Amino acid sequence: MTSYKAVKTLLSGAALTGAMSIFSCVAIAADYDGPHITFEQVYASPDDQQLNLNYARQQSAAGDYISAAAALERMLFAQPDWDSARLFYALVLYKLDDKQAAFAELDILEKRPLSADQMAQVQAYRNEFAEPVSGENPSNFTGRIAIGVRTDDNAGNALIEDFLLSFASVSDSSAFVQGNLLFSAPITQNGKVKFRAGLNGQARRHETFSRNDYDTFSGSAGFTGDIGGGMSWALDGQAMQTNISGRKYLTQLGGQARFTKSLSSKTTGWVSGAWYDQDYQNLPFTFNEPARSGDKILLLIGTSHKISENANFTVSAGYEDKNASNQLFAYNGLRASGNFFNGFNNGLYMRGNATYRKLDYKGPTPNRKDDHIYGRFGFGASLNTIGSWVGMQPNTGFDKMYLEIAGNYTNRDSNLATLKYENKGAELKFLWDF
Repeated sequence: MTSYKAVKTLLSGAALTGAMSIFSCVAIAADYDGPHITFEQVYASPDDQQLNLNYARQQSAAGDYISAAAALERMLFAQPDWDSARLFYALVLYKLDDKQAAFAELDILEKRPLSADQMAQVQAYRNEFAEPVSGENPSNFTGRIAIGVRTDDNAGNALIEDFLLSFASVSDSSAFVQGNLLFSAPITQNGKVKFRAGLNGQARRHETFSRNDYDTFSGSAGFTGDIGGGMSWALDGQAMQTNISGRKYLTQLGGQARFTKSLSSKTTGWVSGAWYDQDYQNLPFTFNEPARSGDKILLLIGTSHKISENANFTVSAGYEDKNASNQLFAYNGLRASGNFFNGFNNGLYMRGNATYRKLDYKGPTPNRKDDHIYGRFGFGASLNTIGSWVGMQPNTGFDKMYLEIAGNYTNRDSNLATLKYENKGAELKFLWDF
């Protein structure tokens, strides 16, 4: 994502000097020195355009471009002919790395009766948005850390998706930590091809049932490319290691290819294919886990839609096929999944995701058939929002820190009665995005 320093350089360039005089009314530069405005004030006075404008300036100066974009979106809904505000909105969308939406706003402006200076501003943005900002390093790191506690009524069967171990039903509580880090950097002069690499990890420790303690570490590296016309591609190599109770259980190597097409300014469609080689090892309390070893393919098609700046959802469907050295553990089948996020005007948000898998095993009669259902639904709020409820002074440093409470549900229904299980759980976690 383009840094704020890069945007400031863009605005201070000689090509935009004339346009700054018209655009000064929205003060895109970082020197917002007005009084601090809380979201609650904006929520209480949604028709106060000046208040919304100052809030957008304040949030943009603080680097919170999502809130700035939401404020500008409300302003333009009420006053769609406010051309200088739309110019500001186009720039904020660019800061959010949503170039397609930024160009869509410029398209609207070009159909308006703009002054010569305003039209020059639009053209300058077109030129600047199309190329990386000169003199800046567009490489970036993003990440998330989560720490929390969880309780399950059937913790013995609460392992992650592909672990098919079955233990006696036992309730338990656990503590966990999760983290991910993503690096991205252009490798071509026009910025259309980028290198990206990521690291992910999670660890869970139960209070009493140590057989369900696990650590999972994974990494990926690959390339993304912008084809033009709203189309892009991605190729990644991936590796994962999972340990259970401190012992190696699954080593997985493979890769993924993905093709994405923008269907509109708010909707994208995509297809992906992945192949993995999976190597299972026995644990002290198992005897035939290596028989699960083999390759797996996963083919998916899906779509993502941005309902608003604070709401979006994704749905996908696909096919998976798992080979194993023992056919008892080989399967194929269909899967469907979806997730959504919605941010409310009072500072709360909710998110959810669900997956359904219908698997037919390839082993001898009686042929095993499973239906897997997993779902999670959570509510959360930033620490800044929570602080405002108890009268604390706002601190922009808390805008990317959250508390979230969620419920989890897992169900495996099988025609083999001994393999059925169900688990219901709840968790509380702290998240920090950076």
